[in-house]
Amino acid sequence: MAVLSGRLCVSATIALVLLLVYEVPLASAQRKKEMVLSEKVSQLMEWTNKRPVIRMNGDKFRRLVKAPPRNYSVIVMFTALQLHRQCVVCKQADEEFQILANSWRYSSAFTNRIFFAMVDFDEGSDVFQMVRSLVSSLK
Repeated sequence: MAVLSGRLCVSATIALVLLLVYEVPLASAQRKKEMVLSEKVSQLMEWTNKRPVIRMNGDKFRRLVKAPPRNYSVIVMFTALQLHRQCVVCKQADEEFQILANSWRYSSAFTNRIFFAMVDFDEGSDVFQMVRSLVSSLK
């Protein structure tokens, strides 16, 4: 179990770095079911006003991070915070990420072009699989 938790922590850290460096490309074709850009930004701003780090599941991630249109960036931390995961590094990283997001939220440089989000393994394992496939395709 400890080996699995360690691998999950390392995978979460690698995924965070990859998302910071590799921006999910925007497709040129728009589908009917996509949210209008202004609706997406309004929703993200509403959530950010409640708490600086937006918790995302697979559906929110696909709609707000992966799907076009998007004129903003989302810095996503992938983590495993549930106690049964025993990821000490995840807890420490979460505390720092919360501080960073909170600092950004109350900074004079704050805009509606950068958002902070988190995907927990137990709430979005499908997103972890999606990112794993993306990473594998880059090798």
